[in-house]
Amino acid sequence: MLSVFLFLINFSFAADTSYTHIKEGQKAPFDGVLMTNDALIQMISTQESEVKTCELDKKTQLDLQKNELNTKYQLYEARCEAEKVMNEELIAIRDEQLKKDRAKDIIQRAAFFGGFVLGATTSVGIVYSLNQN
Repeated sequence: MLSVFLFLINFSFAADTSYTHIKEGQKAPFDGVLMTNDALIQMISTQESEVKTCELDKKTQLDLQKNELNTKYQLYEARCEAEKVMNEELIAIRDEQLKKDRAKDIIQRAAFFGGFVLGATTSVGIVYSLNQN
């Protein structure tokens, strides 16, 4: 809104920039707005004040956005780090379970082969004892 105001002021001043100093009671040499020096100073100081206010508002908004984005970044970074740690722990648990399963597999294979050998030996013994009679 202020930028539109400044834009229009620039055009109004650009149209005719002639001025002259006059004394009280003297006739103005052109049509326009007559202001006292105090009014002119007030107008300029108000404009400068509004420009400073806009600059401060812009800086404040920029700082707010920066803080918000930094907070989001830190949140995403923490989330990624937590997921990384969780995945590493899951991999460690999986590897431990695989080691346990391998140990069980060795025991199961030994039991299977032991049972096979025992069964084969028993069968051979039975057949041998039957053939002896």
